Amino acid sequence: NLYWTDTGTDRIEVTRLNGTSRKILISENLDEPRAIVLNPVMGYMYWTDWGESPKIECAYLDGSERRVLVNTSLGWPNGLALDLEKNKLYWGDAKTD
Repeated sequence: NLYWTDTGTDRIEVTRLNGTSRKILISENLDEPRAIVLNPVMGYMYWTDWGESPKIECAYLDGSERRVLVNTSLGWPNGLALDLEKNKLYWGDAKTD
């Protein structure tokens, strides 16, 4: 599957690699979704949202059980990296450098 964020439509979507079975996973309460990473072992996706209330969120790969992980001391969180071995999530913040 291919997952992506769309800042123009403020949603997170998924499709099969051949373009079939396209589905909107999350389309509410997103302001400026940016980066997305997946943990296929645990079945989670993580993404940044750098709008009016910047935050980093996660949900299961089907979009369920959405929750906010970080929503303080953020400017424009945009780059994400996931260390599966150490179970750590890293991000870059374009506003705070």
